[in-house]
Amino acid sequence: MLNRRAFNLSVLLAASAAALRPDSVLARTQDPDEILLNRLTFGATPGSRERLASLGRADWLKEQLSLPPDDPALMAHLRTLTLRIKYAQRKGKSGPLWAATDELRPLDMLHTPPEERLKLTQNAPARAGPERRRPAHEVIAASLPRAVHAEAQLREVMTQFWHDHFNVYAEKGRLSAAFFPDFDRDLRAHALGNFRELLGEVATAPSMLDYLDNSRSKASPANENFARELLELHTLGAENYHNAQSADWRDVPRIEGGLAAGYVDEDVYEVARAFTGWSIGVGRRIGSAHLPATGQFAYVASWHDPYQKRILGRDFSSNRAPMADGEEVLDMLATHPGTARFICRKIARRLLIDDPSDALVARLAKEFLRRSEAPDQIGRVIQMLVEDPEFADTPPSKLRRPFELLAALYRTSGARVGSPEGRFYWQLASAGWRQHMVPPPTGQPDRTEDWASSTVMVRMIEMAMSAHEPWFDTTRDRLDALMPKDVETFGDLTRYWARQAHGDPGDGLDDLLQAVGVMPEDPLPNDAGDQRHLAAMALTFAAMSPRYLYR
Repeated sequence: MLNRRAFNLSVLLAASAAALRPDSVLARTQDPDEILLNRLTFGATPGSRERLASLGRADWLKEQLSLPPDDPALMAHLRTLTLRIKYAQRKGKSGPLWAATDELRPLDMLHTPPEERLKLTQNAPARAGPERRRPAHEVIAASLPRAVHAEAQLREVMTQFWHDHFNVYAEKGRLSAAFFPDFDRDLRAHALGNFRELLGEVATAPSMLDYLDNSRSKASPANENFARELLELHTLGAENYHNAQSADWRDVPRIEGGLAAGYVDEDVYEVARAFTGWSIGVGRRIGSAHLPATGQFAYVASWHDPYQKRILGRDFSSNRAPMADGEEVLDMLATHPGTARFICRKIARRLLIDDPSDALVARLAKEFLRRSEAPDQIGRVIQMLVEDPEFADTPPSKLRRPFELLAALYRTSGARVGSPEGRFYWQLASAGWRQHMVPPPTGQPDRTEDWASSTVMVRMIEMAMSAHEPWFDTTRDRLDALMPKDVETFGDLTRYWARQAHGDPGDGLDDLLQAVGVMPEDPLPNDAGDQRHLAAMALTFAAMSPRYLYR
């Protein structure tokens, strides 16, 4: 008789020990193609391995860089998904404000024009919170299916990267939530494109304008939130903050062309002035005029501070053309060597190693600046990173974060993903991952040390064991039904899931059998529930090996 409780405990202990092995284990020889797939996608699959073997590394990367953001097969799948909208009746003084609702609705807000979503923000007291937040929640609901099923895997990986980099707390306000589908779409469209174009989209995105309060920023005094994060998080980075050593702008060293090498607090104030009047078309009256009710970017000339400014040592004349101040700031920042180093270091950190060498960052930054006018500037930097000897010579050391692990599990199993109840989000939250719901502008952390705690590891093990259970409510595919019919013995079982997870049927899963005292030739139990449970345990153990956990 199979003792599931003892089996669970054995696997949990064995998997925990495997997951927390010292780094020396990771230095062993590993298939470079497998490493490439796990770094540039949300997880290797049999299909992606075959595609890479067929095309070769260079052409596979070229294909990934050229795939468009609109994937017809993925979009068709997203149109089949639903999200539960549920809330109780609320009564007002003169009667019900709204009726009780419990419905499964399609992800229509992903495609609804922004002017229609703007209506959700108006007459807010008469609208239930889940209705107002629905656009943001639909983006969250679509995030895992996109990560699992998108053909353009590199674009999806970089879309998540830019969401972390240009973080917006999707529920910060009614406008942030209403226009979050547009923000997500813009990041995906420009994820591999030109950084200046991406920066411009972010600076004019209604969700960002609302999140960092720039939509209400006007002269005397300007709101500094967006300006601070633009400099500290989006472009130059804190590494180029000179206030400690050069509090006066005159003392900041200069680079070629006369610009300051970094920024001080005075630059933050001046940048804030440059972006006054950058707002959102919500239909409100301003003086004798109305903002358009478009739900898109709108410029309010009467709010702009038109007077002379000095930013990074460059003088801006007064009374310039509409938006000229802000546009020039974005031009300066997008082509600044400090920005190039900061962005390239973060890309290398995401795709390679927590602390990329200064020499590698310098090579990437040079390419970043050389390609500043190229429509595929970001893609060119990624291509250079992948072709650099350090990419091949660096052993896996980046721990998959909870979202990445969950996506990889479903890619490994081949399950079809959709989550009408959004329960995967709450499972991820218990491991510290809050998809698009991080209040601070710093976004999700991206260093292995931030996720390598025993608490997170135990939650990831529990997710791996439960991800295909009906109560997890993310896939209807049974794990045992996803296996071929010729899996008849314990050895067949572990070899199959090792092959799915690692591309190698002999990758150490005999430890699992030893942990529960069975032999590889022992037949699997006949009970379907036991077979499903065993499959989950074998997949969990395969997923908790360093070879799978680290990219």
